[in-house]
Amino acid sequence: MDSEFIKPFRIKNIVKPVGRCATLKFESAATIILTICIFLSLYFALLSFQEINDASKGQFVTFAAYFLVMGIVILTCMIVYTGVKRAFPKMESRLKNSKEPPEPEET
Repeated sequence: MDSEFIKPFRIKNIVKPVGRCATLKFESAATIILTICIFLSLYFALLSFQEINDASKGQFVTFAAYFLVMGIVILTCMIVYTGVKRAFPKMESRLKNSKEPPEPEET
């Protein structure tokens, strides 16, 4: 049943282990989203300078402000996430290894 054709398609060969890889994927995704937000903010600000119509100019400035605030919020979340990750590097392994005594039952 274990032929060479079926081996590469097993679930354990497809699913990546959770741990350091998942953290790098999160940080990479957050950095990409942050970069896109800052770029869109600058782009809409540039468009607002080139627009003649006041209504469109106001909308571009509003979009630029929204994307700038979104980028700042994502950056703040990344800083907090990195700080917590560095402050408690071994906490997850300690929680998994520790055994708490069972709570007494009330009768």
